[in-house]
Amino acid sequence: MEKTGGLEIKMKLYIVRHAQSESNVGNNTGKETILSKTGIEQAKRLGLYFKRKNIDKIYCSKMIRAIDTLKEIKPYIPKVPVTYIKKINEHYKGIYNNKPEEYKKVKKASSLPSYLFRPPKGENLYDLERRAQKFLDFLKKNHKTGNILVVGHGFFLRFLIARIFKLHMKELSYFELHNAGVSSFEFDKNFNVKKFEIDDYKHLIKYSSYKRDKKEIK
Repeated sequence: MEKTGGLEIKMKLYIVRHAQSESNVGNNTGKETILSKTGIEQAKRLGLYFKRKNIDKIYCSKMIRAIDTLKEIKPYIPKVPVTYIKKINEHYKGIYNNKPEEYKKVKKASSLPSYLFRPPKGENLYDLERRAQKFLDFLKKNHKTGNILVVGHGFFLRFLIARIFKLHMKELSYFELHNAGVSSFEFDKNFNVKKFEIDDYKHLIKYSSYKRDKKEIK
């Protein structure tokens, strides 16, 4: 195992936000959507990135855009076992799920702070924070070693990162996760983070498939 600062790195966690979906490019009907053409290419480049990362286990959200992202990654790491798991789905808005405009109106009309508003059958932000902590505890319990890949969603994964560092949810205002961005964390045997990187998307350049016509190059 690799050593950092005198302690062995026992587990490495890769967190990936799904690639660009149709809803990310202005076609936001509120419903779950498939990947856009750009998203499919982004996901393939993620596959090339993870091909050499010796991934031992994958956890993927049960939502379409995450599943479709993993579908493009998987041919590059075909033997790695996958668990599709609801506990890493995106923030659940209950009866207003897939109804973004209606959700915004009802939340505003409630006069509650955003973090306290819980729609019927849905989650408020404290619920989401607890879900992120439970998933982190699950990872710590079940993966004391190895390289783990999680494919999920921007808002949930930001909460997961906040829980890794034991940050207040207010800190989410200070960072974003791009589509197909990779965040990585190296943990020692006590699950202290020894090294990390947030929202890396250099692979989207490194594994470019675009070949420029020589006539275009001056």
